[in-house]
Amino acid sequence: MTPLLLLLLVAPPTAAPPPPAAGAGGETIVVTGTRLSETEKALRDCLARHCPPDEDIRATLAHAENLFVAGRYRDARGVTKASIGRNHRFRKDYPLPVSDLYRANGRIAAHLGEGADYELSTGIMRGVLDDAFGKSDAKVLMADVEWADMYASMGRLIRARELYGSVAARAAAAGRPDLAGIARVRSAYTYELGGDTAVAQRELRKIAADTSPAGNVGRLSALILLARLDRKHGDPASSDALVEVMRGLHSRRPVLIYAPALDLAHGLATGDDAGGQSMSAVRMMAGNNFTDRWVDIGFWVTPQGKVSDAEVLRSHGSLDWAKPLLRQIAGRIYTPSDDPGGSYRIERYTYTARWMRDTTGSHLRQRSPNVQIEYLDLTSDAPAAAPGPPPQPH
Repeated sequence: MTPLLLLLLVAPPTAAPPPPAAGAGGETIVVTGTRLSETEKALRDCLARHCPPDEDIRATLAHAENLFVAGRYRDARGVTKASIGRNHRFRKDYPLPVSDLYRANGRIAAHLGEGADYELSTGIMRGVLDDAFGKSDAKVLMADVEWADMYASMGRLIRARELYGSVAARAAAAGRPDLAGIARVRSAYTYELGGDTAVAQRELRKIAADTSPAGNVGRLSALILLARLDRKHGDPASSDALVEVMRGLHSRRPVLIYAPALDLAHGLATGDDAGGQSMSAVRMMAGNNFTDRWVDIGFWVTPQGKVSDAEVLRSHGSLDWAKPLLRQIAGRIYTPSDDPGGSYRIERYTYTARWMRDTTGSHLRQRSPNVQIEYLDLTSDAPAAAPGPPPQPH
């Protein structure tokens, strides 16, 4: 199977990290089932025979995948950074593999709280593709969406909106209204992330009003987010209506319509995570430990769109933060599906906070006072969905 880290936002996701665009790929992790010792040996053998850069990167990502899923984030990052050291000079000859390598390194860095590396890796990933394919290429347009997502996750919403706007304009000019719709929807949702729900709803309604065939992706995406915002603010009517619209599409995979606020016991509750990669931001308590704290949560989505049997499958570190997360997942609403058995999901959540420069003059790094939960889908087929909002800022 395709290594999970190759699939992190290669196409419209999330988060992510945000729900993927239907048929467009997504922020999915595909668990290969290959033993860790086997991927380690494959990479070692590849390097011993001086394999070509694309083979090196493929073996690197397969091994990084296994390390990440095993919870060995630092080892996974060490593997990707070593491969970057070997293969960055081949970016012009192998732009896609090298960009995938930087993408993977950035996402691992995000789970470790290494915000500077996340920003740098995402920017280089985008630059490699831009140099190779030009600003109107679909791969570059979606890389720019990822770039904007990264800024949104860091709370730099104005910069994110600038990039989304650029993508929307270039995608429309290139005859890709679907990608333009993705960018417009995400740009609109940044207003919700900034606390201005009224503006977000106004912008999303403009997109939803476009009933032309070219506007289908943006329209469906906007309707989903409007339904989430309405339900979040106590009005379930639009999400109930959306369920009926989605039922008519006869999808076999669920689409997330609503998730309640994530209420961590010692922090500030935040709004609907809307499928984003960074689900919440809460004020950090003194002495918080962010080392290797993660959980894998499995749950069923019934054919009626309800969640059942949510449970922690694997974990590392204290689980005090996982109980409200389980409650949040149990309260989600998905669209009904035509799969009579429902679908089983597995999702990875990491409890972390970004590293930041010390402001006291000691020159030692310290964690941000804002906690966030990073998310990745470990299911082999991520739920079909219209493109969702950018990650929530912290």
